[in-house]
Amino acid sequence: MHIHIENDASAPQALHLTPQHLQQLLDAHPQLRGHFTLSENSQAAHTADFLATSDILWSGRKLALDTFSAPRLGWVQVMSAGVEQWLAHLPEGVTLTNASGVHGDKGAEFILMAALMFNFGIPGFLQDQAQRLWRPTFGGCARGKTVLLLGVGGIGAAAAKRLTAQGYRVIGVTRSGQCDADVARCIRIDAMDDVLPQVDVLVSTLPLTPQTDKLFDRRRLDLLPARAGIVIVGRAAVFDYTAMREKLCAGELAGAVLDVYPQEPLPVDDALWSTPGVVMTPHCSLDDHSAYLEGCLEVFIDNLMRFRSGHPLRNQVDVARGY
Repeated sequence: MHIHIENDASAPQALHLTPQHLQQLLDAHPQLRGHFTLSENSQAAHTADFLATSDILWSGRKLALDTFSAPRLGWVQVMSAGVEQWLAHLPEGVTLTNASGVHGDKGAEFILMAALMFNFGIPGFLQDQAQRLWRPTFGGCARGKTVLLLGVGGIGAAAAKRLTAQGYRVIGVTRSGQCDADVARCIRIDAMDDVLPQVDVLVSTLPLTPQTDKLFDRRRLDLLPARAGIVIVGRAAVFDYTAMREKLCAGELAGAVLDVYPQEPLPVDDALWSTPGVVMTPHCSLDDHSAYLEGCLEVFIDNLMRFRSGHPLRNQVDVARGY
């Protein structure tokens, strides 16, 4: 079978997979050695030529697969966790697996850091610093405060473990109302309105699906208490950013730590830049380029062995659910 590697020419070299690197990993596993041929491309003009003869695709860039002729293609492994753009152009019969879980450790640390920032009033202090205001505030410890965690997948589950260890009371939110993560309780999405008034920190790791698009609208934002802070590291379209900004300007939220935005890069004239209480990172807080490629490869090699054995693939995307 033939594996084709499609690299993103604009991505850092640390995220490029070479045939030599993949071949070394294949040769290290007797179950995989000698069963695959490899090719690699980073020039968009040549992608069609390679896809025409590929059985398996490793892709570091987004492709509209339904615009290519790929009669042999049966499985695509992507280097991202979010897959909404892939699903919009996925031919029938093609299996899609993603990089869910690869972001877990760094994402969990970032989320814990953001939650603690609210506990110690850092967004407000940053605003005061910019205005040269001296306004001491004295709060307590994180223990016992409530975190509502939207999405308990790879990143969410890792974050739940660290938040719980810090003393937070973590409530997970999933479609089914069930999860195996280290949370005090887990609820369904349609039950969270009753919990929102209790929340100290709201964290979203949610992917974008038809069910999550604008899930957190103005009505739900209005249910949060003024002490609540918001952390968004999943897809931006889950939230109404305009309503969130208006509430921040009105002092009706404690702040927001944002890593994702409705438009990226964020335009220089966007009002978020000067919104009080907002701490912004430019969509880079979950990725560790020194380890990300190897994390993705661990998933891919495991899946190749599962594929050879006829076992279910890890991180297989449910097309109907969108993740």
